[in-house]
Amino acid sequence: MAEPEYTAEGELLRPRGYQAWTFAGGPVGLDYSDRKPAEGPGVFHTVYLQPEAYRHYARTGKFPEKTMLVLELREPGEREVIVKQGWFAGKLVGVAAAVKDHGRFPNEGWAYFDFGEAGGKASALAPARCHRCHSEHGADDNVFVQFYPALRELKNAAAAPSPSSPPDPSAYSK
Repeated sequence: MAEPEYTAEGELLRPRGYQAWTFAGGPVGLDYSDRKPAEGPGVFHTVYLQPEAYRHYARTGKFPEKTMLVLELREPGEREVIVKQGWFAGKLVGVAAAVKDHGRFPNEGWAYFDFGEAGGKASALAPARCHRCHSEHGADDNVFVQFYPALRELKNAAAAPSPSSPPDPSAYSK
């Protein structure tokens, strides 16, 4: 599994090749404020995680240590070339990451990083910026599984007992 790499100063290096990782989901227009978005659908979010972390979650219902979720943010594009209506993920406007690493972040277990548009490294954001909301509202282990179909469907399948058999005590749920 690709593991997080850090500089000597503790900054996370932007993961290489993450676009080839497992696609977890692509919410559109999610925002943490009540303000109305500008015209259009809002920012496109594309979330990736290491294939090994995905398989581990599928087997166990837990994210392994060193899990990285990478979030690409893209402005909406429209009316390019032959497209007359609808929206697509356009220009990259930001990359962020969440990293599970209790060895490096013993108090929270997870840390959050903002690389900006083209940054190659980023320092961990203050826990008050992201951790509290993720721990309170993430459907599983600080992750917003509820917004990512590939993970949400795994969670729902594990939590749903078969009608012909009693619930499996090893099935996970929050």
